[in-house]
Amino acid sequence: MMIEAEGYDRREMKSRKKMERKQRGKGQSSKGIGYLFHPGDLQKQIDSFGYSFSMGKYVLFLLAAIAGAVGCGTLFSLRWYYVALLAAACAFSLPFLILDGYKQMYEHKRFLDVSDYLEQILYSFRMSQKILSALQDTQSLFAEGRMRQMIGQAISYIEKGKYERDLYGEALGIIEQEYESSRLPAVHEYLRTVENNGGDCKDAIDLLLQDKAIWTENVMLLQEDKKSARIRVVFSLAVTMAMALVFHSVYRSMPERYSIIENPATQISTLLYLLLNVWIFSRANRELAGSWLKREEGGEEQKLASYYKMVASYNEKAERRKSWCMGGAFFLGAALIGMAGRHFGMVALAGIGVLLLNQHKMGYRVAFDRVVREINRVFPMWLMEMALLLQGNNVQVSIEKTIGHAPAVLKDELQEMSDSLKRKPDSIEPYLDFLSRFRLSAVLSSMKMLYAISESGSGDAQYQIRVLVERNSKMMDKSEKLSNEKSLAGINSIFYLPQITVSLQTMVNMVVFMLMFLGQLNLS
Repeated sequence: MMIEAEGYDRREMKSRKKMERKQRGKGQSSKGIGYLFHPGDLQKQIDSFGYSFSMGKYVLFLLAAIAGAVGCGTLFSLRWYYVALLAAACAFSLPFLILDGYKQMYEHKRFLDVSDYLEQILYSFRMSQKILSALQDTQSLFAEGRMRQMIGQAISYIEKGKYERDLYGEALGIIEQEYESSRLPAVHEYLRTVENNGGDCKDAIDLLLQDKAIWTENVMLLQEDKKSARIRVVFSLAVTMAMALVFHSVYRSMPERYSIIENPATQISTLLYLLLNVWIFSRANRELAGSWLKREEGGEEQKLASYYKMVASYNEKAERRKSWCMGGAFFLGAALIGMAGRHFGMVALAGIGVLLLNQHKMGYRVAFDRVVREINRVFPMWLMEMALLLQGNNVQVSIEKTIGHAPAVLKDELQEMSDSLKRKPDSIEPYLDFLSRFRLSAVLSSMKMLYAISESGSGDAQYQIRVLVERNSKMMDKSEKLSNEKSLAGINSIFYLPQITVSLQTMVNMVVFMLMFLGQLNLS
């Protein structure tokens, strides 16, 4: 009970800290959108990342951006006021591009700090099994920088010995608050457990080091993929710009009476095309400036929770009746329109009716596939947490401890399994029923292993845990790669935008040319 109360207090403290960070973020955003446009404020923001930025650099970047805008405007024969708008847009984007460049380096350094910290503290703790001495050893690894400061604050907090509820939890929380990585709380939680309860920690430390290695490798691969994706976006922008200039040179070479260069529609479409290219370039850079430690999921949790509920509560007969009602209405409409002699409308409504007859199957399949993909991504992470908790708890208690912060697609199933285990603690059925509707072999195999651990003695249980860890390492690698795919989706989609924008600009120019050409024919 005391351990559960400490866990609750720690989560409550983290929640308060998170709210404080949000409030600070709101305070900074309240300075207005023009905050970064003052070179002094931009310099302060970059200085907070630990880098120096001079006014001379800013002026050079600004002149280069304006020169680039004037050059593009001249190549595309834009009028001077459109060139001025393009130059203003480039000047507007410049502070964000500069800040994103420095933020990318800053996030890289933070990631390396956390990676080095995790490795060193785990090795040090395995030797001493004391958090304070492990922190002191780890601090010596960092000659300077923010991580050294945070470790120093944690050490000072422990040495003072004054705390609210949990000395080590609050001290290590100082580092967790500064570096928002899911790995830090998991490692710190285990260190606290060993510090308080003792026991052999070699196997668990090896597990954490293995997980850290997989995580580090995949994060580095993700960033390399993002850089490659940005290069592809820049290449796509360059190629499409060259195509647009080729078409523009063709229009310039035409006789004056057919020329569309000075046409307002052409001028505006060209300006919009160039402005969109500036936005695309800025957006690609912004993707690289995101946190390396914390994946931004946005509203994914709620969406996945709704998908899971759709799958869990799916009633095929009821959904089929809904589909037949909707499809039947369109078939009736098609019949009435067909009787009126409107055959095109009849075919269109009948086609919609056919789709609606199967809409319940299509909707269910989309939801089912999304949930299965998410389970494959998050289940190894949950199993990793279970393996750590099993070092000092039985299976049922470990499952209960993971429910509060479990992913959306696992939370309800974990609660059902926990409730079922309370009623039938010695039965294998709760384990086999876990996510059974999705028929995932990896999940079923792991559940059988957990049941075997729950039924084994202490010696056999440790062997079973090692086997579970070995199986989970491959699943963790696959999970990280699935997470990388989600993170890459944004920047990969940007690659196609230049092709869309140049196509739209070309279509507008062709329409303008055709109208002008037909107008000249009518005049003649």
